[in-house]
Amino acid sequence: MAAAPLWQLDAVSLAPARLRDVTLAIEWGVTAIIGWSGAGKTSLLNVLAGFETPDGGRVSGAPRIAWVPQNGGLWPHSTAREHLEIVGAAPARADALLSAFDLAEKSAALPQQLSEGEQSRLAVARALASAAEVLVMDEPLVHVDPARVGKYWRVIREHLATTGGALVFATHLPETVLAEADRAVCLREGRVLHAGPVRELYAAPPTPELMNFLGPGNWLTPPDARRWLDEEWTAASCLRPERLVIEPASDARLHVSFARFMGSVEEVELRDLDSGETRTFYHRPRAARLAPGAPVAIRCLPA
Repeated sequence: MAAAPLWQLDAVSLAPARLRDVTLAIEWGVTAIIGWSGAGKTSLLNVLAGFETPDGGRVSGAPRIAWVPQNGGLWPHSTAREHLEIVGAAPARADALLSAFDLAEKSAALPQQLSEGEQSRLAVARALASAAEVLVMDEPLVHVDPARVGKYWRVIREHLATTGGALVFATHLPETVLAEADRAVCLREGRVLHAGPVRELYAAPPTPELMNFLGPGNWLTPPDARRWLDEEWTAASCLRPERLVIEPASDARLHVSFARFMGSVEEVELRDLDSGETRTFYHRPRAARLAPGAPVAIRCLPA
């Protein structure tokens, strides 16, 4: 028998137009609330946490939560160690969490004596130190150095695996959603555009807009597929960069206008010499950078 949702929202609204007719189930597991600035991510988390009351609609479900707001919500007169002890961490657990988040040497420091990154880490450590069954985090670890943020997400994952708890977090970073979440809720201007498994949203987004929530992709209609791939499609579809191959090909009608290397992805503008049309594609570079003017062939790999 399936577990009941953590929260069920029915036609929830929050003035002024921060949430609009949101109907949504938040399930057990790890759920990412994703959207650009002003999409309503913080407003939705505030409603889930009970910090704001909807102006319309109904919210059911009240799990025990630990809250990590954007600003960390730290207590100014408590040391780093006291933050963990206040929420119930035993001495050994407090030591382990301070060490895991590289705060052992800052255990006696007050929040104002910590950097923004250290404050972010302490706020997450405090949440893990509590006995909450659900962690609710608004842009967690946003101020942490990118080179080290993966280490701390691993601590969160191990905590969830050990406790069987759930996590709901807001972010605007596609990479974090792909790496950490089971499900994604996509917001725009206070409305839910999509809610479902992350893998499905990545591999088969239903619209170009939803494709862009999880990073670069190539949206092609049947005429696009015919023109650029010489393939016959019956419906529009998304090709993520790893499914697209752009490679040198002598005497090809497609030529490179420009190419921009972006690490694991390369942005390439191609020109069709027959029609004069241009189009930008994203692919995973497999060889040397494509040079402007080079003739190329383009094809897609099976899903």
